[in-house]
Amino acid sequence: MRAESGKIRTAGHAGGRPRIGEHYSTAEKVLISLELGTGAAALGSGLLLALRPDGAFLHADPGVLRRTPFVDWRVPGLLLAAGCGGGYLLAGMLQLRRHRAARAVSVAAGAALITLEAWESAVIEFQPLEAVFAGVGGAVVVLALRVPRR
Repeated sequence: MRAESGKIRTAGHAGGRPRIGEHYSTAEKVLISLELGTGAAALGSGLLLALRPDGAFLHADPGVLRRTPFVDWRVPGLLLAAGCGGGYLLAGMLQLRRHRAARAVSVAAGAALITLEAWESAVIEFQPLEAVFAGVGGAVVVLALRVPRR
């Protein structure tokens, strides 16, 4: 411990916050990993769809969009990158920082992913990967509610 300007801080900790991976519960570590992993995957996939709206990079058939307002994968890719990718990366970063808004953003991100996957199954077509991502969304909601408020 050292004193700086009248405040006592733990040596080596910026702002008294733990370093990444230090003093996080198992639930926090799993939640952060799910959020950052899902966010990175969604950002990358969305950008690939936007770059090649015919779906060639991801072998995504544009024919599955026939019952949607989209003619190709560009707009869905941008929505995936910004909405899911950006939302999950934001949630993960807020959890890392133990920000007061982290719980609300994580719950919203998880609920949004569940809703998106349900919509995709109903409007486009069911694929097993959608069930996996809905499960990820559910896990994020549950874990976010289990992490103590700070």
